[in-house]
Amino acid sequence: MDDAELTTENVLKRDVHWESYMTHKMITITCLGKIRRYDNQSESHKAALLDDDGAAYVKLFVNILRNNPFQENGTISRYVFKKETVEYVLALIDEMLTANPKRATLFHDESFASEDTYEPFLS
Repeated sequence: MDDAELTTENVLKRDVHWESYMTHKMITITCLGKIRRYDNQSESHKAALLDDDGAAYVKLFVNILRNNPFQENGTISRYVFKKETVEYVLALIDEMLTANPKRATLFHDESFASEDTYEPFLS
């Protein structure tokens, strides 16, 4: 897909092999579970997940964009660097905010108090 075809709709048609990222310890099993519950679901299902635990999903997406290691039980996983995956996560965020712009407040959740949630979008 060339840059001219990079629309949210087109990017979200991609098949991201999240299980492979987990197998190669690039994301944790907890992250994989959260992604599986959210990815490729109906808009109403995603809305319910975001209403219930939106800050956790935003944190997951932002950490992928930061290429931060994911920590689970003191174990640090490797980074997710693949350009297509970053584009996919950006498309998920775009879809989330387009469906409900008020979800931008999730980026201001108190769980981000010590973090700059906008840094990955500016670098």
